[in-house]
Amino acid sequence: MSANKKKANQVSSAVIRAALTVIFYTVVVMVFIVGIRRAYDFGYEIFDSGSVAEAPGTDKLFVVEEGMSSAECMDSLEKSGLIRDKTVAMIQEFFYQFDIYPGTYTLNTSMTTKEILQVLDEGPAQNATAQLSDTGDISVQEGTREVIEEDK
Repeated sequence: MSANKKKANQVSSAVIRAALTVIFYTVVVMVFIVGIRRAYDFGYEIFDSGSVAEAPGTDKLFVVEEGMSSAECMDSLEKSGLIRDKTVAMIQEFFYQFDIYPGTYTLNTSMTTKEILQVLDEGPAQNATAQLSDTGDISVQEGTREVIEEDK
């Protein structure tokens, strides 16, 4: 009987090993599939990022402080609802070699991340400060990260 019992243990061990191997490889394949899909989506977002809102969107005044780092600027853009993902914006800034200049900018939620970075690369527009003075009841002090929404 002990020979039969040994043989039964060997067979059950082989079946368990085979099942665990199949489960392991299934998990590995699933991780690769999910990872590849996320990597594709991330790469697609870098080279063809959409806007946060459809046209006409909402105009927002955005202030970039003197000495503000790129990461801080992207974080503020994301929090203000102008871009979807700050990591994508930072990669685009590096890849397209954009610079961010301090100042007040008029940005729209229908602009893509690349368009926003192009505006920040060109420098502050004169009309943004003119719009600030036109609003009268809204004031932005220099050096703030305050974002102002304008009604359309």
